[in-house]
Amino acid sequence: MDAFVEALEKLAAGLEAHSEEFTQLDSEAGDGDLGLTAGKIAVGIRLAIAEPGDSVKQLVLNLGKEISKAAPSTFGTLFASGFLAAGLAVSDDDEPLAQLQAGLNSALEKIAQRGKSEEGQRTLLDALGPAARAAAAASDVASALAQAASAAGEGVEATKAMTPQHGRAGWIGERAKGIADAGATVIWRSLESVIQD
Repeated sequence: MDAFVEALEKLAAGLEAHSEEFTQLDSEAGDGDLGLTAGKIAVGIRLAIAEPGDSVKQLVLNLGKEISKAAPSTFGTLFASGFLAAGLAVSDDDEPLAQLQAGLNSALEKIAQRGKSEEGQRTLLDALGPAARAAAAASDVASALAQAASAAGEGVEATKAMTPQHGRAGWIGERAKGIADAGATVIWRSLESVIQD
């Protein structure tokens, strides 16, 4: 549990550290408030880990609830729903690797369902999907996170060639090409921050 809480602290710090990058990307192909949302998500994470308890499942569910309250925007809601789905999927009887793999897969499915989107449509799923698959093929938590972060980064790069189909970015269509998707970038930076020493 201590390692999980430490990872979540790194996640919150990473979201704040990259908030300007998120805002810049979102300003070019969105409504420009993603950095602010990322900061609010960080607030929700810190509220959840203030009293983490001793159940991974309950902590993940609490993360979803606190993020949902702290960041009620579209992106914040999707981020929160991913944690809520992960919390439902995680078992306290499983090893950390199995918990991570189950959590990522469930988050991916729930966010796709809730956002009515799929990979290839230039959304956060284009980073989360590759990340979940990379983690599923790993043999330990450290390599799962490292490989997930790397795959997410490749997914972000791939979004530069995609035409957006959702949100404000969908309105500008082809003009968004060449710019990395902001939501996918949040997922990539989130995973990167967790593996930082």
